[in-house]
Amino acid sequence: MKPLLSLAWLLAATLSGIAAPAPAAAPLRVFCYNIHHGEGMDGKVDLGRIAQLIKDSGAHVAALQEVDRNMSRTRRADLASELAQQLGWKAYFSANLRTKDGGEYGNALLTALPVSAWKNTVLPQGRPTEPRGLLQATIRFQDRDVEILTTHLDADRRDDERLRQAPAVLAAVGLLPADRPFVLCGDFNDSPKGPAYALLAAALKDSWLELYPGESGFTIPADKPTSRIDFFWTKPSLIKPTKVSVLNSLASDHLPLVGEFVLPPKPASR
Repeated sequence: MKPLLSLAWLLAATLSGIAAPAPAAAPLRVFCYNIHHGEGMDGKVDLGRIAQLIKDSGAHVAALQEVDRNMSRTRRADLASELAQQLGWKAYFSANLRTKDGGEYGNALLTALPVSAWKNTVLPQGRPTEPRGLLQATIRFQDRDVEILTTHLDADRRDDERLRQAPAVLAAVGLLPADRPFVLCGDFNDSPKGPAYALLAAALKDSWLELYPGESGFTIPADKPTSRIDFFWTKPSLIKPTKVSVLNSLASDHLPLVGEFVLPPKPASR
């Protein structure tokens, strides 16, 4: 009976000149995961289970950290390219750490959406430690340019390096066109009580906190999570988070996140 009533309302609305409501636009789904070079809590490197997680999430883009290319520990494999091949997508990888034997280690973005530009920004270092970077790509979604950015900040117990890197991340976001929707995500190695988090939160909105204040959202360690250090950051006026999920998986030492984001309506053309 309900379909008949809906059809009757639509017919009446059409005859009376009332416009039927437009269907809601589908959200952009972003998958964010520190993949620990593909090694799960069982000590096995298994890209297949990571690819399956991405497939099952329905994501349009996957933002990955701790990605190997030509590293001896992962048998000289190109992890980003192999994952992209399994998904039927394209891989955008940038190394921040390079080993003497030709290995590379960094961040990756995977997507089947059109990408018009991408780049990596090397983050500042104040002392000899593992180099870090910010990888970003301009994707095309619902006839709009959207920037996806991913990073992996310093993991030291001291805050000094993250306090150098967080402002550099914000500076890169500040270089985007003022009306460009963006999603910044990754492993920030800082909890919501940390000083680097505070710097980011002064300028951007933590999507989990916006949607689920008071809920833990822990992402590490994967088997018994006790801390939240993986985040989605946005400006909701440019792109609004509507859902963030923490997935249950032991395919890495982190848990993956999936965020859903809705673009605001385009301004009416004059």
